[in-house]
Amino acid sequence: MRQVRWASGTVALAMAFALGGVQPAVGDVTSDQATAIVVYPHVLVDGDESVDTVLQLSNTSNNPAIAWCFYENANSHCTNNGQVCVEASECCSGGLCGVCLPGWNETDFRIRLTPRQPIGWRASEGLVDFPVDGVDRVGRQGSSNAGSRIPPVPEDSFNGALRCFVVDDTNTPLDTNVFKGEATIYDYEGDFVDVAKYNAVGIKAIEGAVNDDKELVFGGENAEYNGCPNVLILNHFFDLAINPLNGAEITTNLILVPCTEDLLRQIPGTSVIQYLVYNEFEQRFSTSRTVDCKQDLQISLIDTTQEERSIFSAGVAGTLAGQTRLTPIGSGVLAVAEEHHDDFTADFNVHYQGDRETSDVITLP
Repeated sequence: MRQVRWASGTVALAMAFALGGVQPAVGDVTSDQATAIVVYPHVLVDGDESVDTVLQLSNTSNNPAIAWCFYENANSHCTNNGQVCVEASECCSGGLCGVCLPGWNETDFRIRLTPRQPIGWRASEGLVDFPVDGVDRVGRQGSSNAGSRIPPVPEDSFNGALRCFVVDDTNTPLDTNVFKGEATIYDYEGDFVDVAKYNAVGIKAIEGAVNDDKELVFGGENAEYNGCPNVLILNHFFDLAINPLNGAEITTNLILVPCTEDLLRQIPGTSVIQYLVYNEFEQRFSTSRTVDCKQDLQISLIDTTQEERSIFSAGVAGTLAGQTRLTPIGSGVLAVAEEHHDDFTADFNVHYQGDRETSDVITLP
């Protein structure tokens, strides 16, 4: 799986030796193979901060394919004025304060892809001009992009996710593993552009197992798709560590989205994550935290509001880098991580190990 980050290979190798040289077994969730479901856990748009996400989706097969996609909006909103918020203090004005209330809703759309066609769009703008090359043509087997429309994300600012499913003309899921995806987050200010890129997380369909009941079962009994990971493994710098090459302070955000969700009734999945954190001397720390809808959180704020006191901080852990193993209880989860240095950001995929014993389920409308 591809990682776009500073010295990621060196750090991962060093930590593998420090932690006993053990390499994790590969789980069935993938970020570098064609699958029937692709999940982009981290989609950001903020016009005021000049942040946007370019989303790419490719049909890898020699046949046409239809993607049924869902933007998942995980923004919180102020109860007094409806504005997007992160903290309760943002909901205060004129001496009156509201509550920063968490929310979750989805916006769906369909894309028809011709054989071997890639497509890309900015999340802030969407894409409505089809065919995308400006030529009124029909592809192989009479295929075209007719009926496609990609809307922009529902609001600015936006912090959410995107999921796309392979379906037929009636929105019935298919067992064809043909999609691959990528996301690139741009933070542009003047002449400076900071780019962070990751591969979409893919889940493969089991050939002959997918039915038409619109309830997609991942792993366990009666599985239609490969299971979500039993353990997620994150190799990382501890927060507030200093980059030995340029003196920059390093922090890492961990982005998690549940595997289970009800898109029909607009009910997101919930999970309790157990964290086991190892430093380079194999000393172990632990904590837990609930994930609702989506988590986009600096790791040193997972267990405390004071980052320098966190088990994820370099001062407490006692080493520059370490490894964190995440075990979900309730819904399974998918993840990407985002590493911040003083002057740039890098997104990267985590490692997955094993399948969950229990099933996860997505209910489609």
